Amino acid sequence: MKRFGKFVMIAAMAMVSYSASAELEPQWSKGTAMVNAELGVVPGFGGAVSVDYVLVDEWWKGHFTVGGEFDFSVPYKHETAIGVTPRCTYGLNITPEFEVHATAELGFGMRSYTYWNGEKDVKNTDSFILHSEMVGCRYFLTEGLAVLAETGYANWFPELRFGITYMF
Repeated sequence: MKRFGKFVMIAAMAMVSYSASAELEPQWSKGTAMVNAELGVVPGFGGAVSVDYVLVDEWWKGHFTVGGEFDFSVPYKHETAIGVTPRCTYGLNITPEFEVHATAELGFGMRSYTYWNGEKDVKNTDSFILHSEMVGCRYFLTEGLAVLAETGYANWFPELRFGITYMF
């Protein structure tokens, strides 16, 4: 929870320090869909594929999206995890090419792990409530393609991610 508070403060400072001009056009309009593909590290290695739908395109100098995400990771040597979450994102348009955003997710995950019980390896699975809070930025190289970087908290999944966004 301590990390989440820090990320909220950073996002709030970025939003407060932002002074937008009236001529700033949103990068996308209501009804636009985006697909994000990311790879990440810490803990272990993994990634995420998500879809976002722009619900509101001009909300407090930014945009609001809803969507879903599929996460996968190998957090530790003998563990694998997958998760599915709905997500919501608020993005702040800094320039027509650059935006910062904050994402919140809450869903379900499943983890598979192997441990030594003194005689043999035992494989086990369990499920968990998956929550994730991320802040990041996106830079558009063309009208429909952007590079993306995010950091934050995601239990059992990478907390430092880099990827691409395809907008259609």
